[in-house]
Amino acid sequence: KELSKERDFLSEKVDIASVVRVDDVITTGYKVKGNGKLAKRRYAKYVDMISTCFTTESNLVTDEEEEEFYLRIIDPLGETMAIEDIGSGVLVGAKDGQSVRYTATGAIDYDNNEKQLCIDWQPNMRFAEGKYTVEIYNKGFKAGEGSFQLK
Repeated sequence: KELSKERDFLSEKVDIASVVRVDDVITTGYKVKGNGKLAKRRYAKYVDMISTCFTTESNLVTDEEEEEFYLRIIDPLGETMAIEDIGSGVLVGAKDGQSVRYTATGAIDYDNNEKQLCIDWQPNMRFAEGKYTVEIYNKGFKAGEGSFQLK
């Protein structure tokens, strides 16, 4: 019984250690022009798409395989921006089992080295002015966060 308890404890530690942490979370608002080109915008009324880019940290505990990242954008009112029809959903937090709504997902072929990944979200809705919070999740744990401002 004690051995089983120890094994569960160590398994949880490995799960936490295998999370791919992220740095340099930078989110930019864009206006999508008629020809498909993107133009950076800082004013909410001109933003059609949000692109969040980040760098994964090196993690030798994680297997070399495809890693899924979940992007959660929290608007200035504190609500998660999510539209299920374009890829939003709910993930279960590995630490506490709580449901967490996410905005979009992205995947990368991870080889235990730093890599950059960008996740775009184009909801066809107006954005509000204010400060947005961005959270990145991997394997049910928060792997990094950032923020951005739309005027």
